[in-house]
Amino acid sequence: MTMSKKASVSKKASIRTTSRQQVEASRDAAARVAGREEAASASAREAQSTRKQFAKTGAKAIQGHIRARGQRQQARRDSR
Repeated sequence: MTMSKKASVSKKASIRTTSRQQVEASRDAAARVAGREEAASASAREAQSTRKQFAKTGAKAIQGHIRARGQRQQARRDSR
């Protein structure tokens, strides 16, 4: 039976510090992502409001087409 020796924890990782450039780059990247998310959210809100705005108009248009078709059918029946 062999006894395994516990590996010592490396201290290099805890000693290293992040460079100022890396910190600034990560902040810039986070700002870019936040900007994109905000733009996408605003676009989605605008699309939703447009959809609401024309929902009634679309329904009226569909009903109008259905009614016109019914009137044409009735006119054909009447002409027989």
